[in-house]
Amino acid sequence: MVHESAAEGYRQEPTTYDTARPTYHRALVDRSVDAYGHGTIVDLGAGTGIFTRQLVDRGLRPIAVEPVAEMRSTLQASLPAVTALDGTAEHTGLADASVDTVFVAQAFHWFDHPRALAEIRRILRPGGHLVCVWNVRDENEPWVRDFTRVVDRHAGDTPRHRTMQWRRAIDADPAFDLIEEFAIANPVPSTPDAVAARALSTSFIATLDPADRHDVLDAIGELTRPLGPNFDFPYRSELQAWSRQPADQPTG
Repeated sequence: MVHESAAEGYRQEPTTYDTARPTYHRALVDRSVDAYGHGTIVDLGAGTGIFTRQLVDRGLRPIAVEPVAEMRSTLQASLPAVTALDGTAEHTGLADASVDTVFVAQAFHWFDHPRALAEIRRILRPGGHLVCVWNVRDENEPWVRDFTRVVDRHAGDTPRHRTMQWRRAIDADPAFDLIEEFAIANPVPSTPDAVAARALSTSFIATLDPADRHDVLDAIGELTRPLGPNFDFPYRSELQAWSRQPADQPTG
């Protein structure tokens, strides 16, 4: 199942998404590879392959699962050696107990949580790992808080990371035990145009009519003008990892 906002927004702006969204801090990628990059690896909801590329650059060969054809095509164009499957978090098409690690980069909030967790339980081997990674805007910076305010007025009921519903769903599933949390500042060199593109890469902004999109970009321009031509966009790279418990082992 693909949320309408994701399907339409990301279908319209896959290239913008790929270029406007930041990569993950090297320390987070190193940690991901060293601790969880063993055996059969899946990048679930891989999008255009931003995190997939960082795994490949570290010598891994993940299986990418992505339901939006335009995003999957962008991934395949830059990573032709990666197996990219047309599947969802709720129906990957992978075999039972065939996967050692499921990575989910910037995507778990989009999933139907109960169905996705059931599917992840099915495909993970006992002792395997579910690892979520995120780039979260650092709203300690006033202009970033204002950026969020401008964008979020158009969000409607679109699922968001910030609600933490995704996190509560995983933590409530007794098949998964939290084993690690990690976060590190990830400032990204930016420009006014790059911040505008970041806004356009948001699913529900991409689907706005031209007049509303113009208003958003005008408001973003007002925020970034005092920052000058070059500045950092402050993000924080985050990782949460859970271990898949054997079915016959007490959980929790």
